[in-house]
Amino acid sequence: MNDRKADASTSQGRSCRTRGHWVVASCLSLVLLLGLASDFSPAQTSMELTRWKEFSYAKDVKEVGGRMTALDAVNRSGFVVLGDGEFARLSGWVVHTTTPEGKEYYQGFVMYDFQDGSSILAKVDASGESRERKVGTIVFVSGTKRFEGITGRGTISSWMPTSWDMYTEIDASYSVSED
Repeated sequence: MNDRKADASTSQGRSCRTRGHWVVASCLSLVLLLGLASDFSPAQTSMELTRWKEFSYAKDVKEVGGRMTALDAVNRSGFVVLGDGEFARLSGWVVHTTTPEGKEYYQGFVMYDFQDGSSILAKVDASGESRERKVGTIVFVSGTKRFEGITGRGTISSWMPTSWDMYTEIDASYSVSED
């Protein structure tokens, strides 16, 4: 009887070890397969970091009104100097809001047009105290040519040294879909 128990436990031990080896081998195979497949995945993109400076002015200002706040729609135009020395044109509509307490906000969409015909559409949103630096976000919405399929976001920091003239610094990261 003891021999049968010994044979059963030995057989059971081999079965557990075999099952354990099979599970480990399966997991390693899955990890290897996923690792190889990710190299060929079209959805995989690398993030690019970018910094640039913008200089813009108000081409047109339309007072939208408001009893409690100053609300202005501003058509902005200007240019961008990227970190590598490349230039782009900037245009867009932004709504500026000033509260009676002195808080200022601006939100809107800006188009960046590059010399090679590529462009980026971005959404901007910033706030701060009146006559001080405004801080906020930029979100890349879409792009053309070399920026086709752009996604990403960053921070913006802007100043208005004179009425409706704006200096802005952008720090952002983005990726474009690789075909």
